Amino acid sequence: MTDQQDISDDEALAAEYVLRLLDADTERAFDARLQAEPDLRLLVQFWEAEFAALVTDLPESVPSPSVRSKLLAELSGAKTGANRSWIWNWLAFPGLVAVAVAAFFVFSPMLRAPAFDPTFHATLISDDGTLHIEAGYAAEGDLFKVIPELGSPAHGRDFELWVINADADAPVSLGVIPADRKSLFEITPEIASLIDGGTLAVSDEPKGGSPTGAPTGAILATDEFFDADLFQAG
Repeated sequence: MTDQQDISDDEALAAEYVLRLLDADTERAFDARLQAEPDLRLLVQFWEAEFAALVTDLPESVPSPSVRSKLLAELSGAKTGANRSWIWNWLAFPGLVAVAVAAFFVFSPMLRAPAFDPTFHATLISDDGTLHIEAGYAAEGDLFKVIPELGSPAHGRDFELWVINADADAPVSLGVIPADRKSLFEITPEIASLIDGGTLAVSDEPKGGSPTGAPTGAILATDEFFDADLFQAG
């Protein structure tokens, strides 16, 4: 590992960027710098290789749920704290940081996911109030995020999301809502082009989704996509 005394501010930022420990504003600023600074991209690649090497030879064992909870609590606290020196103190103990980084990559995929800054938002609530789904689209990266807040499909059924737009001949599927409930995924530019001015809908479908490529079950809720800045301001 790199000697703690040799760590520059940019090296520290690059390492924390790789581990997704930066707050949203700092990460966005760092992303912007990456586009214009090749040396900074090299630092990110360096730390990706450094942290990946730490976990290559570790045995494939899954820590207990209590270890997971404690680790994520520590990482969460460090992410919001003013003092960033904790990570460099850990680097003095390669074995400890190897275990921590390994557990981090196993247990915290959402922290490793790209920063999500939604451009459009939609809220799906059924008429009876038993179903509530929040969804957002980020133009940067063509990322779509789904957070089911309330309601689950019946046994043997799935909820499937659809984008409806006058520029498309028929509703276009975004896929079924996964079993782990919260998801962040990339959509194609063709689907992304339908979101501005489009409507999001959720239907009740057989397990695995519609077999026809079009909604076959009841449409449970719909909402027009609107500017996410208006949603956040509200």
